[in-house]
Amino acid sequence: MITFSAGGLRGQALRFPLARRGPSAIVRTAMTFEDVVREHQDAVYGAALRILGDRDAAQDAANQAFIKAYRSIDSYDRSRPIRPWLLRIATNEAITIGRSRSRERARRAPEAEAVLVADRAPTPERETLDRESRATIRAAVAQLPELYRVVVVLRYFNELSVDEVAEATGRSPSTVGVQLLRARQLLRKAMAGAGV
Repeated sequence: MITFSAGGLRGQALRFPLARRGPSAIVRTAMTFEDVVREHQDAVYGAALRILGDRDAAQDAANQAFIKAYRSIDSYDRSRPIRPWLLRIATNEAITIGRSRSRERARRAPEAEAVLVADRAPTPERETLDRESRATIRAAVAQLPELYRVVVVLRYFNELSVDEVAEATGRSPSTVGVQLLRARQLLRKAMAGAGV
């Protein structure tokens, strides 16, 4: 999925705290950046896809996020989990790409045409779930203001805790909690209007 290659660090081991998964999980104390990319590429791509709603743009955002992470790996606090740090970079990159694409659309298309967006091809995840309600939920999340959309994507689609979302967005946990509450209220209104 991700086309980024971490050839420069292939033989060098980096030390990252790794969460244990299950009682018999193998715990590694050192990973290469290539291992980090392999382990977190789906989460990074998924967050970008849910924010942007476009596979190509999400691929670009994920690639850029890993390139930026690679370049700034020395500034990463290795005593903390790497996943929230990567997701923060990815969401910032997705927001930047989304804003530039919005500006491009506004310059090129009249407002009436800008609201007519072609339906995206379904992902395997979407195919296994109830298509109609899943599409309605995604559409409702996509209509949320950016401030709320980012916290919803990180909390519910990437399954981060409120503290992890706060760390990934640079906001306080209480601010994230309030934003999630407001986002859920907006989603309820949108879902009620859609008849779900």
